[in-house]
Amino acid sequence: MRGRLQQVGGQLVGPFIFVFSFLVYFLTMDRSVSWWDCGEFIATGYGLQVGHPPGAPLYQLVSHCFMLLSFGNPMLVAPLSNLVSVLCASLTVMLLFSSARLLLARASFGPRQSLLGAAVGALCYLFCDTAWFSAVESEVYAMAMLFCALTVWLTLRWEQRGDGRRLVLVAFLLGLGICVHLMTLLVTPMLLWIVLRNRKDFRPRHARLLLPAVFFFLLGLTPYAVIPIRAAANPPINEGNPSTFEGFKQYFQREQYAHAPLYPRMWRDRDAANWDSWGGGDPHSLWSNAKYWFTYQLGYMYCRYLMYNFIGRENGYWGIVVVFVLPFLLGLWGLVSHRRRRRGDFRAVLLLFLFGGIVLNLYLNHPCYEPRERDYAYVLSFYAFALWIAFGTAAIGERLKVRGETKTMRRMWCLLIVAFYLLPFTLMAAGNWADHDRSRCHSVHDIAMAHLQSCDHDAILFTYGDNDTFPLWYLQHVEGRRPDIDVYNINLAGFRQVLQLMDDNAYRRPVYFSHYAADKLRGIYPDRLRCEGFCWRLLPTPVGVADRDPLRRHVEDSIRWHITPTEYQDRVTQSLMRIWQTNIQGL
Repeated sequence: MRGRLQQVGGQLVGPFIFVFSFLVYFLTMDRSVSWWDCGEFIATGYGLQVGHPPGAPLYQLVSHCFMLLSFGNPMLVAPLSNLVSVLCASLTVMLLFSSARLLLARASFGPRQSLLGAAVGALCYLFCDTAWFSAVESEVYAMAMLFCALTVWLTLRWEQRGDGRRLVLVAFLLGLGICVHLMTLLVTPMLLWIVLRNRKDFRPRHARLLLPAVFFFLLGLTPYAVIPIRAAANPPINEGNPSTFEGFKQYFQREQYAHAPLYPRMWRDRDAANWDSWGGGDPHSLWSNAKYWFTYQLGYMYCRYLMYNFIGRENGYWGIVVVFVLPFLLGLWGLVSHRRRRRGDFRAVLLLFLFGGIVLNLYLNHPCYEPRERDYAYVLSFYAFALWIAFGTAAIGERLKVRGETKTMRRMWCLLIVAFYLLPFTLMAAGNWADHDRSRCHSVHDIAMAHLQSCDHDAILFTYGDNDTFPLWYLQHVEGRRPDIDVYNINLAGFRQVLQLMDDNAYRRPVYFSHYAADKLRGIYPDRLRCEGFCWRLLPTPVGVADRDPLRRHVEDSIRWHITPTEYQDRVTQSLMRIWQTNIQGL
């Protein structure tokens, strides 16, 4: 009877972890648009338009289905799109728990230690910096990790039960995962290792599943047909216009982006100024390149992110984020324990860790410096490390026993044991909560709207970066704000087309630049850019003193607009307002 209750209780832990994860991510979810690609994903998903290469058609289709639940209310579109990531990330945490519990049982841990260790590992992944960041915004990484976690779990179940149909399902999921993000291909070395080590037990009927597996893998790629079909319809957002076979080939191969070679490690000429800081010596020598990879690319662009997730970080947005070293030490002890107890499974998880981290770091060949933190690229490696946290917790917990001759001593030991299991993920939750709670953050929406409201009617607005452009696309294509403004991204249009557009316009329509676009074009138009709100207006003549009064009235009418329902304003908005006030006082 007791064993039956433990079995039923163990089956309920997985769903409980899913519900708990969903509540955490939902409570901290962004209620509007976020920085970087989120505005683009919401806008392209809402109208089934074509985003940046190589596209994410399955993510767009799923998010579009969720957006239909808005029933025509544009203010619900962004929250529903963010909810897709919340759901996918919560399922990923539950699958990590199930996979860890299965691996722990195969390593001869008892039912209780397997259950507790898997729960601690899953909850540490729930609260880790990278997974939490992607789980509360409209990005593809939460859904991509769901496909990775699902394929890993199904492969482990196939090895346990020998049902060949699961391999066909894994092949189908790999194809679907590519339609979300190419990161899902990083699980294939682990999957192939598990399949090949069981080749002696391969039955003839399993070999006959090879052709169906290939067929279903190709079937999983069919969502990509949406991209050329929608590109042929010429939607307003149509990046790369992959409507032809050649255009789609260039789109899928990401030919518009610079491709980093494997060698040399510092491959961009404009990064040479940073060579002495990280490499030094002859930039063409093998030793200097190895030093640059070890210090900057491996150390700064991977190990630093690993420390961020399982030790903590300083100089974060909210100050010093403290997680302490306990989760990291548990992961290291779990690595050692896993290798001792079941070397075959350890190699499988090691492949997941290496290909999701160090091997990927070699392939990406990060330039110096990146425009944003790239920790999201290594989330699969952090997933594997969370599996080792489960092993470390179970290995140490196996040795913890209630001791003491008196009742008081036994109670103290019980409290210490409970604290041991609660402390790792509790520290991570407490340290990361303020930094990841975006439930009251409206700064991206407000700043984007301030850019649009800073422009006169029927204006042309030139932007330069992702953060300049994608939130504006969201406002125009989803919320229908300021459709009279034409937004052109200089990166996408190119400087030649931008200059041609301005020549054709001949000042008939007002022309504005975002801050970063103004920095790029200020040399072409000296003394003819006037700060109006969050944008810079191009004037036909140099800026004069007589323009001060109209400028102040126009800015004051536009900059006060915001959606924040209370007096709350986050630090980003406040700092930008101070910058704006400084610009006005200097005119």
